[in-house]
Amino acid sequence: MKGKRKGGENPTSASRLTKESLQELKDLGFRFVLVKGYAIDRRADYIELNHFTLVPVRELPEDPNEKEIYAPLDSEILLEWASDADSGVEAFIEPAIGADRNHVQTKVI
Repeated sequence: MKGKRKGGENPTSASRLTKESLQELKDLGFRFVLVKGYAIDRRADYIELNHFTLVPVRELPEDPNEKEIYAPLDSEILLEWASDADSGVEAFIEPAIGADRNHVQTKVI
């Protein structure tokens, strides 16, 4: 599958968003992604409106202090981003760490 990490590749690197990667996340039990912006040099940022990092999430946080921007995996917008490479949107899926975690904890700088 295009965008899928293969054995021997860095397991901490992000993979390109595709329809197949969305389905793989669903098959793994994820229901949402945390949508984060990043600059072209891959720094976490909320300025570049066409560059996104998506962090897989199984459940939305209940604590209001942990709420950010989430999208369901069945979102029409995510499907559009995954389907149209010419849209100008670059979206990457961050790897999930640990099978029992709800989502990967990341810090926005």
